Amino acid sequence: MSDECKDFISKCLAKNPKERLGFKNGVEEITGHPWFASIAIDKLLAKELPVEFKPKLSKNILDVSNFDKMFTSDEAVHSVLPLNAQKKIAKANDKFKGFDNM
Repeated sequence: MSDECKDFISKCLAKNPKERLGFKNGVEEITGHPWFASIAIDKLLAKELPVEFKPKLSKNILDVSNFDKMFTSDEAVHSVLPLNAQKKIAKANDKFKGFDNM
């Protein structure tokens, strides 16, 4: 990642909204950033720039061929909680039986 890109991202993500890129002068401030120097802004806004990568789409909604195997090889998890925490919760579930009926 280039230094200009890092600078652009950090200015867009500034915690204080008044310090964010674009707060003072809107889109001109954003497109005037050095990261955009090699981009024809008028063509970008008109959606006339050719794309570098266009994924092949499938009619199969389960097709994950455009995603890295790193993200698709693991078994799907239904919870963000670690398995040991899920087991502890399941074990303690019976302690609250009938609680909502009181």
